Order: sequence, then C-alpha cells, then structure tokens
Amino acid sequence: MIDNKQSNFFVALDNRTNALSCNLEQNRPKSAFELLQANKAASLILESLKMSYSNNDYYIWAEPNLCESLLFQCKGLNIKSAVSIEHINRGGLAIPSTKDALEIINIFDPNLLSVKIYFEKNRSKLAEELAVDRLLSLIEICNSYNKGLVIDIDFKARLENNKNHEEKEIIISGIETLINKDIKPKFWGIRKSGDQIFDETLIGLMNLENESNNKCILEYPHREKDINTHSDLSLENFVLNGDFFLDVLIAWSTKQLTDEDAIKTMANKINQVQENIQNSNLTKTFSIE
Repeated sequence: MIDNKQSNFFVALDNRTNALSCNLEQNRPKSAFELLQANKAASLILESLKMSYSNNDYYIWAEPNLCESLLFQCKGLNIKSAVSIEHINRGGLAIPSTKDALEIINIFDPNLLSVKIYFEKNRSKLAEELAVDRLLSLIEICNSYNKGLVIDIDFKARLENNKNHEEKEIIISGIETLINKDIKPKFWGIRKSGDQIFDETLIGLMNLENESNNKCILEYPHREKDINTHSDLSLENFVLNGDFFLDVLIAWSTKQLTDEDAIKTMANKINQVQENIQNSNLTKTFSIE
C-alpha cells in the first residue's frame, strides 16, 4: 500500500462522472429510486475505500446532490472530503456564489471546496470579471473557515488527438489571468492532454510559488489509461475518476453482485491503482520530506 503521508489520493464522485447512475447509458439519476440507489452506490465505494485504506488517508470528492448521505458519513467518521459546489454557469465558467459555499460548509464541514472551470474564447468581459470576483470571494471564505479551494480545469474532449493548439493557448492564457488576479487555490485539478509540453507548461504555471509540494491533482485513469507521467513533474496528488467503478456498480444494480462482493471487487480495483502508482516512475516523489 502507498504511503500517502506526502501525497493525497482522491476518489471523484463529482460531476465528472455519472457512474452512480449504475447503468450503461449513465443517465443522471432523477427519480427518488435512482437517487436512493446512487447514494447506496456511493456508500459501497466508501466501504471499499475503508477496506483499502485503514487510516482513512484519502479524500472523497463528491457532488452533494447525489452523495448527501455519503458526505454525512464522512463528516461523522472524520474522513476527509472535497465538495463540488458549481451551480452557476455563465460565459463558460461555473462559479458558485458565496451563499452556496457557506451553505455547503455549514452542512457538511468539508476539508475542501471545489469548482470546475472552463476557458472559452468568446467569453464576455463581464462574465470574466464576475468569475474572478466570485473566485476571490470563495478563496476569502475558504481562508476564513480554514478550508481549501480546488479549481478543477476541465479540458473536456477539446484537446483530443493533440490537434487543437488554439484551445491550449486559451487555457494557458486563462490560468495566467487567474494567477495575475491573485487567485491561488490550494489545489488545481488537471488531466493529461497527450501533449507533454502543454502539460508541463500548465503544471509549471500552477506551481510558480510552490517549490516543495505540487499543487496539481492529476486525474486517473489518464487518457492513455496508464500512469505514465514523467517523474520530473513531481506530481504527488491523484484523483481516481468514479468511472473506474462503473462496471462493478452496473453488476451490483442488476443483482449480479451482492453488496459484499461489490465492495471487495472495488477494493481490489483501488489496490490495483495503488500498485500502479507505486510502481510508476513517480514513486520517489512520495518520499520527499
């Protein structure tokens, strides 16, 4: 098992995945039964994590609408949590209000709040100013309540096949704008684009004032379905996309697996991820003091 004293392992059940739908179509749960099933599926994932991590050394990164009971469990068991709070989407940036953030803090008392952002070429100046103001307000609230903020950069599929160079320039320019506005979150959420130079540029920007520990949370599985990232990036933080559990949850929801079997199967998959990270060329970063 990985020693995570110098790294952070997240399991993502936020809106990057619809695995909790427990079906191949991955339609977002809507009915009372579907929402109940989604919450039960999230609880099974938590049990599998507890089986893999005896010291609770991980974060549950969850969306409150689908994982309410799970987040209450985390609060009661002192399991670290990150809550996705994006509710407003204007000009390509989903930035919640301070009211949303305060409500989540008061209800769930998470360690981290997260907001997903998208950079778009034709975003209006007014929308950009609103986004910057709200991000600064979120950081102020997080600091006041001793919480951290995660800004999750979503590339979607727009960088697929390493062809869209204009899109990459827009993303880099957008991050530079945020940093120049003194927006410096605790973590940045990133994905591998398939373009090593672009990835290294992003990581370098995000860590200009952070020499000792990396502020990036790298999504796993990557687009290439492996952990093949160069060790000179010194990445320490990983987030396991909830899609990783979809096949197990489908089998469970169709009665092919019992609760116990589903938990054991997902625990084995988590252990596989741990071993992949441990055996990668990133291993040496975990021993940095």
